[in-house]
Amino acid sequence: MKAITTLLVVCVLALLALGIVMLYSLSPVDASGRLVNRQLIAAALGLALATGMAALDHRMFRRLSPWFLVAAAVMLVLVLIPHLGVRVNGARRWFRLAGFQFQPSDFAKLALIVFVAHYGSYYQRAMASFRHGILTPGAVIGLTMLLIFLEPDWGTALLLAAVSSVMLLVAGVRWHYLAVPVVLGGIGVGVLLWHNPVRFDRYYSWRHLEETKDAVGYQAWQAQIALGSGGLTGKGLNQSTQKRLVPEKQTDFIFAIIGEEFGYAGAVAVIATFSLLFLCGLTIAWRAPDAFGRLLATGITFLISLQALLNIAVVSGAVPNKGIALPFISYGGSNLMMMLVCAGVLVSVARAGQETPETGVEPVPLENVPITRLA
Repeated sequence: MKAITTLLVVCVLALLALGIVMLYSLSPVDASGRLVNRQLIAAALGLALATGMAALDHRMFRRLSPWFLVAAAVMLVLVLIPHLGVRVNGARRWFRLAGFQFQPSDFAKLALIVFVAHYGSYYQRAMASFRHGILTPGAVIGLTMLLIFLEPDWGTALLLAAVSSVMLLVAGVRWHYLAVPVVLGGIGVGVLLWHNPVRFDRYYSWRHLEETKDAVGYQAWQAQIALGSGGLTGKGLNQSTQKRLVPEKQTDFIFAIIGEEFGYAGAVAVIATFSLLFLCGLTIAWRAPDAFGRLLATGITFLISLQALLNIAVVSGAVPNKGIALPFISYGGSNLMMMLVCAGVLVSVARAGQETPETGVEPVPLENVPITRLA
């Protein structure tokens, strides 16, 4: 397990270093160096928090899970209030304090994962029932998603839905029970998409990119030009010609600049690093000493990996634009810090797996224990 933990840390640090380097490469566009400086501060704080998380026993989060979720819900409500939440590009997703912005949905990701892990481990023998496996956790997950949808941030909401679904399946929910909310949710998203002009235009642009390349599809078109122009080995660091044309190149579309400056080889190396991180996370989950650790590691692993997959899929044109950051690489202080905290929690689970031999399924309360006992 020590080798897996070391490999996980190396992958995270490599991706973090690449992100700093890429922001430096974008410095001619941002001559003040503001992006690099702020990202370095966020990275330092995130690494300090990650170190603290790694040193703690992951089981302590079980008692705190309801409070984490309540705090996340309160922040998600407050950010929707005018004069409290900052509105950018039509979305109210951020708090601004002393020049720095914090996105409550970043904290909500981890809070929801911790809660579902606690719930799934507490009700292991009851998860096969529709009430305990779908209705109760589904209400909590659905409320969290609704608050994020209202910002609006569809990408994060759908990401959390996917991560939560994987965790529920691992916890023992029957797949045909889970299919019901998945189908209903898919229909709901389709209806909302049809009645939301902005997101419908994004979907239409994705299907007809060349037709919309001078309008809605401009961002995706320029990103694909950047990604494809790097060739096998790329143009070299700081040699991108597209970085002045690609909107949001420091956040959602930074992978396009990686592809241009480091080529196909660099893009594959990034994907390989995320793949290694995914395998490390699954191994840690598999060898976790308790059900809570197993579910917690599973949720964090899929959160990081699915977020990376969605970002790369958007940049490459495989899916419509979702506004998802590339973990550890994209500019964004709150997202970077929470990703590093998640990595620290993974290390904590791995340490527990090293110190405690695998004992199988932990004791579980009776099915009729009320949900209030979770606190």
